[in-house]
Amino acid sequence: MRRSIAGLLFGIAFACASLAISGFMLQRTAFSPDATANAAEVVLGDSVIQREFVRLISDASAAQMYPGDPAAAAIVRQNVAVVADTKPGAMLLATVMRDAHEHLIGRNDDPVQITPAQLVEVVRDERAAALPAVTLPVPRIGVLAIIDDVLRWLVPIAAIAAVVLFALCFLAHPEKAALFRTLGIGLGVLAAMLVIFAYVVPRFVPPLLDDSAWARIPPRLADDAFPLILGAALVLAGAGLALFVGSTRMGRTRRWSTPVSTYRYREERSWS
Repeated sequence: MRRSIAGLLFGIAFACASLAISGFMLQRTAFSPDATANAAEVVLGDSVIQREFVRLISDASAAQMYPGDPAAAAIVRQNVAVVADTKPGAMLLATVMRDAHEHLIGRNDDPVQITPAQLVEVVRDERAAALPAVTLPVPRIGVLAIIDDVLRWLVPIAAIAAVVLFALCFLAHPEKAALFRTLGIGLGVLAAMLVIFAYVVPRFVPPLLDDSAWARIPPRLADDAFPLILGAALVLAGAGLALFVGSTRMGRTRRWSTPVSTYRYREERSWS
């Protein structure tokens, strides 16, 4: 009876832990506009995003700053490309990248704009101060907005439930070796889930939902976070392997240390 209860508790606890850890890492990649602002250089390092950004700025400002000049678009495009390709330029555009990510996942419905003051720095021309703000056509991906809302309340609840259930599981399980062995297997599975939900999903799913350049923001963050994700997965897998091997040794030690019952032997000798 205790074994059945412990097995049920462990299954539920493992499911909660998987949701909490995988969801937390998914939040750090696909649903973290602040991470996008901090990694603006990485985001703008994507050739498709940078090319779209440069095109929008040059199309919106070149003709107004240099009316009648056929070379205006090329000049502005070159200036914007130089700014977007440098670390100081990326820091200047960090808030724009953050706003774009917030709009993409539905946290902010306001249009994503580049103010005239920012435009002056981007195009390197004081005449841009007299231009209207440039609006970036960033889409809102409804599926990502729903997932973001769910994760914000699901992750903390799942984490608390996992801690409580694991504690009850340790108290209820009569055989610690079997529990550690199951836990080791679970950690190995969790390592695989971490790679899938924290890297594979944000890396490949958003571009499938929308073909705009802005849907490439989560994939860029996933690529940037991949070393951390891989390291966490290796730690979980290593811990799982250690628990599995340790549980096997615990089982062997218990079998060798269990005293042999002599009751039957004594009973047979008494009849003889």
